[in-house]
Amino acid sequence: MKVIYTIAFGAFLTIACSNNQPKQTNTENINSAENITDTGIVFKVVNASEFSEKIKTQPGIILDVRTPGEYKKGFIKDAQLMDIFSDSFDAELNKLDRNTAYYVYCGSGGRSAECSEKMQTLGFKKVYDLDGGIGAWRNANMPIEMPK
Repeated sequence: MKVIYTIAFGAFLTIACSNNQPKQTNTENINSAENITDTGIVFKVVNASEFSEKIKTQPGIILDVRTPGEYKKGFIKDAQLMDIFSDSFDAELNKLDRNTAYYVYCGSGGRSAECSEKMQTLGFKKVYDLDGGIGAWRNANMPIEMPK
């Protein structure tokens, strides 16, 4: 009887494991090394150094998707606060120009990834997401602005 159970279990494992093809999601697209289509659409997660270089060399809008309280503790120069938890966030996002480049960050990378995914769904063309958020920015000794 043990032999029958062993064979049945082995067959089950073989079938179960052979059909495990990973599915690609929008999040995987955003987190790829660089997701550029032939139409010029870009969604990329970048480290602090690359984020800094891109905002200096490629015109765009820096979006800080943290809360106002977090923003008051320091932000990246020229960043526009757009609280992802605000009731008006989706409406504000919908007002933005889809053809402008956006540089998105939050505290540690979770909310900016969520925002980047929304932006991809809404048809934005270029979005750069700061990997690790402002925490990674600070750890890389990048400049922080304080509110006046």
